[in-house]
Amino acid sequence: MLLLVLFCMILCLLVIAAFIVASIRRKRFAYDVSRDYEYGQLPKSATVSLRDGKLILPDTIGANDTVIARINVKSGWLGRLVMPWIGVKTNRGEWRAYVEHGGNGARYLNLTDTFDDGSRKITLSGNRVFLPDQEVELSVYPRECLSGKKILVLAPHADDAELAAYGLYEKHAADTLVVTITAGEGGSFHYNNLYARNPEQMQAQYLQKGRMRVWNSLTVPLLAGVSSENILQLGYFDSTLQVMKQNPDADVKSTKLDTADVNLFRRANTSPLSKGLNGGSNWRGLVNNLAYIIETFQPDIIVSPSPNIDAHKDHQYTTIAAVEALKQLDYRKGSLFLHTLHFLSDDFPIGKSGSMLSLPPMFGQPFHFHSVYSLPLNKEEQNRKLLALDAMNDIRPNANGYADWKTMIFRGLNGLRHHVFDIDRDLVNRFVRSNELFYVVPVSDVHQEDSYQKIVQCG
Repeated sequence: MLLLVLFCMILCLLVIAAFIVASIRRKRFAYDVSRDYEYGQLPKSATVSLRDGKLILPDTIGANDTVIARINVKSGWLGRLVMPWIGVKTNRGEWRAYVEHGGNGARYLNLTDTFDDGSRKITLSGNRVFLPDQEVELSVYPRECLSGKKILVLAPHADDAELAAYGLYEKHAADTLVVTITAGEGGSFHYNNLYARNPEQMQAQYLQKGRMRVWNSLTVPLLAGVSSENILQLGYFDSTLQVMKQNPDADVKSTKLDTADVNLFRRANTSPLSKGLNGGSNWRGLVNNLAYIIETFQPDIIVSPSPNIDAHKDHQYTTIAAVEALKQLDYRKGSLFLHTLHFLSDDFPIGKSGSMLSLPPMFGQPFHFHSVYSLPLNKEEQNRKLLALDAMNDIRPNANGYADWKTMIFRGLNGLRHHVFDIDRDLVNRFVRSNELFYVVPVSDVHQEDSYQKIVQCG
């Protein structure tokens, strides 16, 4: 009898604990996970029936098209505890697309490159999530061939180009120019065992951090096959671009170092293009330098964060500066390939490394784009992207010789907390996926005032 009572008490405690964990996990999202995602600008290209987990794509959809499916989901009770996912299976392979803990309503599933002309049958399976029989709306975008196109990748900081577009620029390395805007000397204090937390030592730490990240920005693209002549570091200071924009002609000092001299970091360049860089740490100089780069390189594609959906100010103002440079030049050819690394709620993308990347949660907020471009990455390409990110000092765990034991314990406990109560937020896990995703805007939109205002609107 005593054992039975004890068993019942333990069972009750487990149920209560499960309820608490489920409630906390739902609240970790900055939005209501029971709401439908809303993308009013997506075309309704076709409708197919999902019956018993199976659908067949129409012959009108090309095997190279970007295909986004709007599908209704309903999480089971277990999906409140363990992150649910949708399995996608075809004759080409298997993929996973994750749903929020307790997620319900319309979500967008990326079916690009899961099928071929020989077989258009797709099987969907819900894991801790229910997929009812339904009519599925498809949004289809013919995928532009990028062979021979010149690609300019703008990275606000070292590692941003790799997180967003390493697969893209590796595939087109011979035609790519990678430009990093800031030295990235700011952020958290990393090297506790090497530098004390006094003003002099902290300055030394941030200087070395900037130098390391500048080195990362100039060397990691070499792994993809980009030539050193096509890699640039502009040397502006971390977390200063918004202030520069507000005072266009004023030189803005580093928030961590007692200097406004951009040549402190810019001198590390070896590319002949660096000889044309000029001006100080001010907005006018940034726009003029981007105009010089664009005019010299003549890109067909410019990869940069979307101010609408990337919350990081340096990311927003990198693109705003590029757009001002395009207007200054009256440059009209090509497309902007926009993306997000710090989504508005920073809970995107969710799920495990290697899973599908699709449209983020949107609920009618302003988000300007004309089409979606999904680039597939096979397992070997994902591995190479991961190794490139591992070469970035700022986003890999520090070695034992650099961080003290208290820091390592804190990181371990913090990681456990996220694993139990939250979702994985480390950048490597979030952005090494089976595809890279870009929101395409014609450069011509920059020269239409209404579209221009939509592009530069900050989320």
